Parts: sequence; C-alpha cells; structure tokens
Amino acid sequence: MSDATDTPGSGIGLTIIEVQGIFPSDTTLQKAVARLTQSGFDRADLSLPEATPSIATATPEQGASAVTTDTDIRQVRTMATSMAGAVGALAAAGAVIATGGAAAIVIAAAAAAGGGAALLANAGGNAAEAVQHAGREDSAARGELVLSARAATPERQAEAMALMRGAGASEVMTVQLETAAITRPPSRG
Repeated sequence: MSDATDTPGSGIGLTIIEVQGIFPSDTTLQKAVARLTQSGFDRADLSLPEATPSIATATPEQGASAVTTDTDIRQVRTMATSMAGAVGALAAAGAVIATGGAAAIVIAAAAAAGGGAALLANAGGNAAEAVQHAGREDSAARGELVLSARAATPERQAEAMALMRGAGASEVMTVQLETAAITRPPSRG
C-alpha cells in the first residue's frame, strides 16, 4: 500500500512521508531492513536513496535503488546454481534416453558441464554480493548509506524510527517529499 496523501489546492499532488536513517555499515542497514519487513513494512516502500542525486533524478520515485539484502543475493545464487545443475542432469538424462545407455562418456561430460555451470553461477553470486557490500561500505564511510521507509501515519513513522535506531542507525529523521501537482482541467459551466 502506498503511503501518500492528497495535497489540497487547485491540483492533485502527493505528499510522501519517509523516515530516513543513516547507517554506519552494510550490516546495520541489513539489520534495519530485516526489522522493518518483520514489522510489516512492505519491501516496495523501502529504498536506498542517493545522498546527492542529480537534478534529473531528484524525485521521490527516481534517484533511489531497491533494497537488496545478502539473503536476496543468496537466494538468487541458490536458484541459479540449482537451475544450472538441473540443466546438466536433464541433458544427461536426455543422452541416456536417446542412446539407450550406450553413451556413458557423453552422459558423464553432460553431468560435469552441469556441475561446472553450477559452480560458475555460485561464483557469480559471490562476486555480486562482494561488490554490493563494498559499495555500501564505501557509502557508509562517507556518511551516505541511507535507508528510506515510506510511512504515512505518525504511528508508523515512530515505529520506523525506533526500528532504525534499534538496528544501529547513527541518525534518523522524517522527510516530507512533495510530488509534482497534476492540475485539474477547468470546469465548464
């Protein structure tokens, strides 16, 4: 559910209330994400805004990236590894069926290729995790590792602030973002 409210006036605009926390490390940020999602915050309402976005991307819906945790990366790595292994096993099974069992060497090669593909998928996942972690640690060292959570009500804002502080945020604040107004057509009559 989106935490946005109509702004009174001649047009329709949206005010988005976010709680933003600055984190000293990737570990504390991931702890905050886990606490927020366990407390019922939707992953779609969590983002990692750029500390200094360009003018072109400085809007509530741009200039921020989706939150990806170590758990997300491990799940993708596990899925990719499993899929690569399954492809190798299916290729081996197909060779057995096609040859009536006479192509034992081909079957062993297909199984080895599937295992090799699984190892490559696993290595790729490890590399992606390391790159993400290093990038976040660099941002944290500059004081720019920010987690943002949309929260429409004062109660949800207080809850998000407490959860972020409890996870280790060095600073937590509420930010009100205004979106561009959509003007209504003039009434006829």
